[in-house]
Amino acid sequence: MELHTAWYVVIAALGLCLGSFFNVAIHRWPSEDPKEREWVRTPSHCPHCRARIRWYDNIPILSFALLRGRCRACGAPISWRYPAVELGTAVLWTVTTWLVAQYGLTGIEPTSQTAWHIGFALLFASLYLLTVIIDAQTKLIPDEITVAQLVGACLFLWLCHGATISPGWQASLLGMFVLSLFFLVLWYFGGMGLGDVFLAAGFGALFGWKLVIVVGFLGVLLGGVVAIVTMGTMLIRRRYKRGLQIPFGPFLAVAAYVCLFLGYDLLEWYLGLF
Repeated sequence: MELHTAWYVVIAALGLCLGSFFNVAIHRWPSEDPKEREWVRTPSHCPHCRARIRWYDNIPILSFALLRGRCRACGAPISWRYPAVELGTAVLWTVTTWLVAQYGLTGIEPTSQTAWHIGFALLFASLYLLTVIIDAQTKLIPDEITVAQLVGACLFLWLCHGATISPGWQASLLGMFVLSLFFLVLWYFGGMGLGDVFLAAGFGALFGWKLVIVVGFLGVLLGGVVAIVTMGTMLIRRRYKRGLQIPFGPFLAVAAYVCLFLGYDLLEWYLGLF
């Protein structure tokens, strides 16, 4: 499926705007302050002086540059995370759209339903991005993300009929329990967060029981490599601390994004080793 360049410009612009919204979600969803979670009653504000952010100071990338990275009211520095998330979302949306349009999702060739596939791929990619950032910062995965992923997977399975990653609702139903039950056991013994359990259930609904195993294996592999490198670096610098906790959600999210496009290829490659 060939998309005109103008479509990618529109997708990138929408990604910038959604990135601005994602910054609000990253700040508010993990918050324990009830006022922060009141999206309607509590408008966007500076976390330092709590001055309300006007619309002209909330333009993605541009406002940060014009304000020179500082709050207009109090002059406090604005985190570089804000423009990074906005730009990152734009890039992620553009790349995801191009991959789906050119190659389709894993196990699904580009068809007349490719527009639906692009929409759902952007949804899942956005949720994975939020998972990476929020879990890395707070070691929490908000219910909003896990519920949205599970609902999105069910809608994908329903609206796209047979052209889905999972081979059927039976495989999706089984997939919801294959990895999540394993993670539930680890959570019971204190080796994993409960958010990872719910996240795995959503992965299972989307990918089915076969590919959710690939997601879990790839996530463990990525997490293991990063953990070894992190601990090795800290030991060399003599800064190692006992009880170091590394969130697992970001690695699962990255693994899930990879499997959106290469899931069955990775599975066939692995099985071909035997």
